[in-house]
Amino acid sequence: MPTFTLGRKVDPRYKTNLTILIMTITLIIARGFFTNDWRGSLVFSTGFFLTWALARELDPLHDQSAFVAALIYLSMAMWIVDVNLGVVFWTVLLLRVITKITGKKTTALDLLGLMGLTVYLILGQGNGIYALIFTAAMVIGYRRSAKDTVFKVFMLVGLVVSVWGIYSNPILTPGVTWQMDSFQVMLLLVGLLCGAFYGKMLQKDQGIQDDLGSFIETQYVFISYLFYLGMYAVLIIGTDLGQGTLSLFFAVITGVSLYRGWRMIRGFGGS
Repeated sequence: MPTFTLGRKVDPRYKTNLTILIMTITLIIARGFFTNDWRGSLVFSTGFFLTWALARELDPLHDQSAFVAALIYLSMAMWIVDVNLGVVFWTVLLLRVITKITGKKTTALDLLGLMGLTVYLILGQGNGIYALIFTAAMVIGYRRSAKDTVFKVFMLVGLVVSVWGIYSNPILTPGVTWQMDSFQVMLLLVGLLCGAFYGKMLQKDQGIQDDLGSFIETQYVFISYLFYLGMYAVLIIGTDLGQGTLSLFFAVITGVSLYRGWRMIRGFGGS
């Protein structure tokens, strides 16, 4: 019977996991008391945790870079009013499909769940672009998994959903898309600049392991990173996601990049 394989345990016996759990719980309580908005505190703090989780997906070889990303997210608290947690969680799962970081074979249940979440985002956000992103992930997964039949089926399903999604929920037209404010332009340009630097550093990594202790070829993590970077640009240009969600994605890119820059300055090299 197919099982869900895209989940990763946050084992509190592992020091970094325990640290992020303590930080997240502390943040929920502190922000809740300070603002008296417990729902907002829970959403913001969950975003803090997901920033850490996303950075761990993009930089699986270094625990510390995820904390840098989380702290950058925290530093932007003044303008992060709300975060679309569904989009962020969906992104985490898409990256796991590409890298196979859990060490388990992707199942039909995994992709069915992702497909359902994709449809939810299309309807909830009124934008068919999420179907195109899902389909792109399926194409990469299909090639990554030696043309697995499961991926082939969902790749075709993704194409059908893309046609439906774009027809019923059109992607923003260029005239609307490029009416970005200076904040969005800054996120796009600085994010892509930092992203290019990190991509060069990531290619030098060796010894990346999945959750079961098997080695992963660096190219697959790099491909997942390129997917994330492309998705980041597409979400800024082709959606109306709020500043909070875009800032979270930005924090992930700048966090892993700044950590690599610090390692390079300290003489540790790119890896």
